[in-house]
Amino acid sequence: MKRIALLTIGQAPRDDVVSEIRVHLPSEVEIVQAGALDGLTADEIAAHPPLGEDSTLVTRLSDGREVTVHRDFVHDRLAETIRAVEEDVVLIGILCSGTFPPLRAQVPVVTPHILVRSYVSAFSLPGPLGILVPSPQQVAPMVEEIRGWGVEAIGAAVSPYAGGARPGTVARRLAERGATAFLLHCFGYSERMKGEVRAATGAPVLLVRSMLARALAELL
Repeated sequence: MKRIALLTIGQAPRDDVVSEIRVHLPSEVEIVQAGALDGLTADEIAAHPPLGEDSTLVTRLSDGREVTVHRDFVHDRLAETIRAVEEDVVLIGILCSGTFPPLRAQVPVVTPHILVRSYVSAFSLPGPLGILVPSPQQVAPMVEEIRGWGVEAIGAAVSPYAGGARPGTVARRLAERGATAFLLHCFGYSERMKGEVRAATGAPVLLVRSMLARALAELL
């Protein structure tokens, strides 16, 4: 039996995410879950807030609470988590589409932000790509990054974890501004939310969960 690791930038388990990835993988594959913030208290996590837009990551704790953390802190914790699991698995997937410095292991590591960049850069749209991210602090840097790939983009924030505005409602506003396709740029967004955005806009929708799942399946 092959064993792979799926690593969240928050706390494991993330069965809300892994259950949707699981359906794309061979049935004999065993999934090990771990998180960059596993074992930390709320106060320990709060001691590492983002210091600016470029360092903001949004994730979920094991009790369901949304937290915002500094990217560099998460990266260092992820590197430690990789070292803890790499000898027991054949493949590692990172459950975050944010931009990180390279993460290395003794086995292949699938980094979603590189998948997203390659995928989005591969096609031409008749209008801007609409980007949904969890935090308002992430909108400007994410739009700027994607425009740097040669893809026109506009963005908006809607949390996949907290109550409030729905992704479909926010996406419809971007469609009114000209968005012709959408990227749900966080692993908190679900297949249900993808369907909601598609129903609200009638446009193609990219979901990073399924993008990673299909890349893992190809490697397996």
